[in-house]
Amino acid sequence: MEQSVTVRLAELSDINDIIKINRLCLPENYSFDFFYRILSEYGFACAVGEVEGKVIGYALSRLERPFSTFIGLSASKGHVISIAVIPSHRKKGFGTQIMKYGMQKLIEHGVDTIYLEVRVSNVAAVEMYKRLGFYIKREFKHYYRDGESAFVMEWGRKQESEESEEAEV
Repeated sequence: MEQSVTVRLAELSDINDIIKINRLCLPENYSFDFFYRILSEYGFACAVGEVEGKVIGYALSRLERPFSTFIGLSASKGHVISIAVIPSHRKKGFGTQIMKYGMQKLIEHGVDTIYLEVRVSNVAAVEMYKRLGFYIKREFKHYYRDGESAFVMEWGRKQESEESEEAEV
């Protein structure tokens, strides 16, 4: 029998499941306070996926507003801070569904750009993000504590800026 995932907004009551998944799946582990702050302040942009009532993955995001609108920066950016799916539920499209839900919530809150950092060695994640419309904006050398570099990937801005640059050429 094929399982399906139910994606919903993350709640504070999900914090222990999210922390367990983070510790199981990722070398970047955050403190309880970090998760609490993100879920408290940006819960509207955080998602969990459940299979048979059990949280199997999450995506945590936040809004980042420009310091000033004086210089013409007015739109908020979405920042996907962390996403993970437990190994037994990978390669089933659940991560994509969780990301799509989280992206939609960010868009509903007015972002026109979403970005994230991903290990250059995480080919599966990079490919998933590309399928969702992200592109590699740049490489951040030695980004992670272990010295590995990260790709900064972005969604939303490529079409506008690159199309205008191509038109000028």
